[in-house]
Amino acid sequence: MQPENSMQVAAADEPQPLNIDLDRLRAERDLLRDLVAVPPAQLMHFMAEAARDAARLRTLLGRRAREPVEYLRKVAQLRRLCTRLGALAGKAPLPSVARLYEQTAAALATAGTQAMGDGLLPALAMIEEGFLTLSMISERSGISLTPRARPKRAAQLRAKQAATTTGITPLTAAGAAPAAPPSRLEQALQQLCERLAAQQGKRVELALMGLAEVPESLYSSVYDILAQLLRNAIEHGIEPPAQRSAAGKNTCGTLLVQFSIRAGQAEVVFQDDGQGLQASLILQAGIERGLIDNDSLLTHDPRQASSLIFFPGISTAADKNGRGSGMGIVRDHVKRMGGRIQVATKRAQFTRIRIRLPYQGTPE
Repeated sequence: MQPENSMQVAAADEPQPLNIDLDRLRAERDLLRDLVAVPPAQLMHFMAEAARDAARLRTLLGRRAREPVEYLRKVAQLRRLCTRLGALAGKAPLPSVARLYEQTAAALATAGTQAMGDGLLPALAMIEEGFLTLSMISERSGISLTPRARPKRAAQLRAKQAATTTGITPLTAAGAAPAAPPSRLEQALQQLCERLAAQQGKRVELALMGLAEVPESLYSSVYDILAQLLRNAIEHGIEPPAQRSAAGKNTCGTLLVQFSIRAGQAEVVFQDDGQGLQASLILQAGIERGLIDNDSLLTHDPRQASSLIFFPGISTAADKNGRGSGMGIVRDHVKRMGGRIQVATKRAQFTRIRIRLPYQGTPE
């Protein structure tokens, strides 16, 4: 793996490239244009329904799917919710939001035809984009995105009549809670991702799920671990746009980070949809460093090569002058905390790193 210190950082007095995501700016422009045209009552109705469906999406995303049948059921449920959100947005009308959820449903349909987890990354990034879009609507309108119990039909009618007769729109009603801002950890990781992608000349979308649950006591360790995994994935896992396009992939790579706490364990899952671990290069680096022999069992079982990436000096980069210590830092953090690491990879498709850390307490 590439050493941590191999990145080239421009001098302070050199002009920095202006990194503007035009697609995102256009999406925000289209959303704001849609919001201006939506009647307040219809926007309130959409947000009330969307809040409940978004909460269901988050719950589903947190459920593990260990077997193919469970995976397919989970993908089908996610698809139904996104299809419903697309229909709700179309009725509002919020055409830009409707398009996003229609595209997400289509991506989930594709994910449901592939092996467990391998094809789900693009859809997960789009689901996260949907969460961000709903949060933006909440911030702009002042309508809370917190799910609420459905009021009775009579109460709904009374509220509608009151708004009509008094001329007070729900958009200016007092007490509407704005959406929760990204946590410090989320902001730091997004900024690091953007900086590393710009330095490497790559397009990367980072999907973060559950990081608001990270306890303060784990902030530092989780950030250090994820920072190293981000650096490694962007420098070596995610291919350059031209290479991805030639391979039939989206030119924008996708990184997924999930955090959860269950049964006395904190779990961090990091996955990229890049080129996967290159077993032959990793094994060759291990031989050159004297970690294994030419006739080692590892050389006859490339699937075991992933165990070598955590040793100091192992790098598959063309430039061997660095230390190759990034993944070793991850291993040291996890080992010090009494945790475990699992690595899964598929050539030209993905690499998934699952880290489990002991944790006694409740999420803060």
